[in-house]
Amino acid sequence: APQPKPTYTAMSSAMCRTGAIGVATSLCDRRPHQRRQQRRPSSSSAASAAAGGAKVVRGAGGARASGDDVETPLPSRRIAAASMTLAPLAAAAAALFASAPAARAAGAASATDTDCVSCSNSNSSLAPGDVPFTQSASGVRYADLRIGDGPSPQPGQTVVVEWVGYTEGYQAKKIESTRETDKPFTFVVGRGEAIPAFEEAVLAMKQGGIRRIEIPGELEEQLAYSRNPSQRYSVGPVPSTFGGKRTLDFVLDNKTLKDFNRTLLFDVRLSNIRK
Repeated sequence: APQPKPTYTAMSSAMCRTGAIGVATSLCDRRPHQRRQQRRPSSSSAASAAAGGAKVVRGAGGARASGDDVETPLPSRRIAAASMTLAPLAAAAAALFASAPAARAAGAASATDTDCVSCSNSNSSLAPGDVPFTQSASGVRYADLRIGDGPSPQPGQTVVVEWVGYTEGYQAKKIESTRETDKPFTFVVGRGEAIPAFEEAVLAMKQGGIRRIEIPGELEEQLAYSRNPSQRYSVGPVPSTFGGKRTLDFVLDNKTLKDFNRTLLFDVRLSNIRK
């Protein structure tokens, strides 16, 4: 009697290991439910093959006739569903990445073109107990920290002033202090020997008084120092140290800074009035 052909379920692991004749290696690597099933041709494909010897090839675009021997595999349902789900997300991500540089450029342009109007005004950030600044007609702001008990200077008189200056609009670095250098600033009122902000502030002070002067950055050149380095220190007060001049020059010469970064702050004490 003829022996039945071995089936996958009848094959032992030993036969797979020894490579017995008639045992396909691919069958040894699969479980019974993973065996490749032979596709049974449909009636339409059989009729087409009988009529013209062509195969019906099913692809993503539907059924089509082909004379080739290679069939186009059917796409996986999961892959098709995933592609349909991810397509809108991919389009949105591409649009987002495309618009990001434009948004950054617009933001940079906005930050570059827009100045901080209140950054040079300390009145916009006063703490409880701070003395508010009073703004004069010229634009200089001042606050009296101590009212003197002596006379006020007159044009033509020589005054002796102690001062300390800061680059208030840029890191609030100290420019110089006459208490450290022991070199007070002496000038004749009304002769243009001092920056305009000093002239205006001292004329309204009394001897022994202390006044804080804030020079807005947008008015710095009119009320304080020239942007021209060759003319800058033709008026005082002039920093007597290398570090003081370097600190002030950096703020005035740096073209990358905004106007409010050039805001200057001085504390001025009218020590003496000489007749």
